[in-house]
Amino acid sequence: MLAADVRTKELCDIAAHPGTVPAVTEVMTKRVIEWKQRHDLALEAFGVTAMGGQGITREQYEAEQDALRSEIMDNVGWMKPRIISELLRVQG
Repeated sequence: MLAADVRTKELCDIAAHPGTVPAVTEVMTKRVIEWKQRHDLALEAFGVTAMGGQGITREQYEAEQDALRSEIMDNVGWMKPRIISELLRVQG
């Protein structure tokens, strides 16, 4: 959470919002939405949702879950230095 104004920044002792959404935020939001859609599709195919299943096995579901987890972790590792750089730029 970031403060939208100086008064909030000082009263809550939190960083101020930079005023614009950093490009990295837009990229991460898009990726998280894509990952959620992939997971929802896997759940539905496995038959966990109210919509029923399309017949994937537990092993196939777990493989998709592992692939998503791996992709998310790889992406986080790739994004971490970029996010830190952006935060330092905004604070500086």
